[in-house]
Amino acid sequence: MAFLAPLFFFGLATLAVPVIIHMIQRERKEVVEFPSLMFLRKIPYHSFRRQRIRNWFLLLLRCAAIALLVAAFARPFFRVSSVAAVMLGAREVVVLLDRSYSMGYGDRWSRAQDAAAEVINELGPEDRATVIFFDSGAEVGPRSTTERASLARLIADAEPGAGTTRFGPALELAEGIFQDSDLPRLEAVLISDFQRSGVESAEGVRFPDGTVLTPVAVTDETADTTENVSVAGVTFEREYFSGRERLSVLARVTNRGNNPVTRLNVTLEFADREVETFSADLPPNGSTTVSFSPVTLGNAAVNGAVRIDGDRLSTDDTFYFVASPGQVVNVLIVGNERAASAGALYLSRALGIGSSPAFDVVTHSINDFNASSLNGRQVVVLNDTRPPTGQTMAELERFVAEGGGLLVAAGERSVWSPEATTLLPGTLGSPIDRPGHGGSLAYVDYSHPVFELFGGPRSGDVTSARFFRYRPIEVVDSATVLARFDDGLPALVERSVGDGRVVFWASTLDNFWNDLALKPVYLPFVHRLAGYLATYTVPPPWLPVGQVLNLAEQRSLLAKASLTDVDLVAISPSGTRISVSQSERAGFLTLTEQGFYEIRNATTTEDSALTLAANVDLSESDLSTIDPDELASSVMGRTTGGREEAGNRPVREFTNEVRERRQGVWWYLLILAFGLFVAETAVSNRLSRTSLQVD
Repeated sequence: MAFLAPLFFFGLATLAVPVIIHMIQRERKEVVEFPSLMFLRKIPYHSFRRQRIRNWFLLLLRCAAIALLVAAFARPFFRVSSVAAVMLGAREVVVLLDRSYSMGYGDRWSRAQDAAAEVINELGPEDRATVIFFDSGAEVGPRSTTERASLARLIADAEPGAGTTRFGPALELAEGIFQDSDLPRLEAVLISDFQRSGVESAEGVRFPDGTVLTPVAVTDETADTTENVSVAGVTFEREYFSGRERLSVLARVTNRGNNPVTRLNVTLEFADREVETFSADLPPNGSTTVSFSPVTLGNAAVNGAVRIDGDRLSTDDTFYFVASPGQVVNVLIVGNERAASAGALYLSRALGIGSSPAFDVVTHSINDFNASSLNGRQVVVLNDTRPPTGQTMAELERFVAEGGGLLVAAGERSVWSPEATTLLPGTLGSPIDRPGHGGSLAYVDYSHPVFELFGGPRSGDVTSARFFRYRPIEVVDSATVLARFDDGLPALVERSVGDGRVVFWASTLDNFWNDLALKPVYLPFVHRLAGYLATYTVPPPWLPVGQVLNLAEQRSLLAKASLTDVDLVAISPSGTRISVSQSERAGFLTLTEQGFYEIRNATTTEDSALTLAANVDLSESDLSTIDPDELASSVMGRTTGGREEAGNRPVREFTNEVRERRQGVWWYLLILAFGLFVAETAVSNRLSRTSLQVD
């Protein structure tokens, strides 16, 4: 036995304390008054009981308790732990098996399974092993087990996933297993294709001293493993033609190999049916774009996919998407009596070339505007005109209260009577002239959806427009000012009315009172403004594998599918049912597979469902690798010698601090000392009562 803090043994000097107490303990004396001592002879008093120990057992209890207390603070430990003494050659083995989707290239996965099974078969009777599967995250099986059969089944049943390679999480998990182990030999086996993209995550990971990390590469050195063609993504072009929405799909195909690819078939599918196929040629390490013919969309979302001829890595040969209809905002522009078309020229032309979303624009004069004009419209623009009257005004108010959007552009002819201002966010005043260089916007709320596009650098300057005339408005308390002129007057004001929105623009939307229509920011500004009034949300055509989806933030999409965020179930691409509302992370869905997810109400049998497409991260399609020994040496802090070195390596040497911390002998000594103090208290109390009875 050794001690980590032997200087504490100077505390054994305190053993003299109970000895001294026993040697000088006092006798009780009783004073008796006597009338006279003159006739008594004085005899000297001698006490022998004071100089000898009266109770050896009590003394030994006290000395032993103090000695144990001192020994506990000295932190004792054994040079060889009891476990290591019994299992001198036992190993703690961790098998790290890469299951990212690049492991599906050729026969890599079967070779990786064979390598992992070989490690399990070589385990000794006293060895303990753990299998860790990893891609972008890490998943561990039974920890430090001797059940080789269960580990072999675990490896045989595993399959590559849809994630990307990240070495860091798995290596950190293995590091924790090694730190908790009390076996003398530590060994890790890392089985992977060692993609360069996953190395950065392993920075800062260091295994304990004495650990041997053996890398096993499953790439085929005799073949060119850089050859891979993938569908890198799709983009959409939308147009509104003859009352129907048409969608054109453009697919980008990438060749990551050093050899050209000729006559590659690229196929567009909708609802699992082939629509069109093109033959494409790709240069070495290059890409091309394939444009498919427009397809007319119906009233429901449709699943789509772009596929190419299969190669050795089939996972990235298909790109999934959901084509959602209704990405058209129906806008009604209402102008003045005599120049409805001319006054709306800039606005209608700007909205007419929108694509995401597209805008279906209809122009009416204020005389032709009636209740039927609102049918099918999402946004109404009162463009430099008076408000409607009578029943039409009442229908417009109902239209906004039920969720419609109203944009009021105040110009020369925007004259609103006091009784007609129920929709306006305030009371209008007479036009203000700004001669000379005019005024400009001085305050803009870039956090608002209308202006957030212009908040970044080189994204357009909305304050560069000059305003030569505008109408002041006395804003009501329930309204919000989104922009102000340089004289402090409101320029853009928003007000909520029921479920809808009303936005007031204090100038015109043409070049009559300002030059905003001549600025590059005009087009995105009116697009954002119309989309915001229509409460337009872009349904995601696809999502990346690994994303955690918060369904509470997708209520608008759920509502379109007649779903609520209560009691939902998700069907994964493999057919697995996932209870979203009753899981540990209720309301969250992790996309772990590639393909189509369906979200349904768990308690109904209706066919309504929200479909989401999930695609793999294409950074994994880059099959360039690193030297496995470089990664192993960075984790071990030295050059690796492979599994042969692990077999000939001496027994792991623990530092004294590690031995003392693992054994914890001081804790048992402390408990024993406490027990002796309790026994000493009981014995001393009993002896005190006996002494009093004798006296």
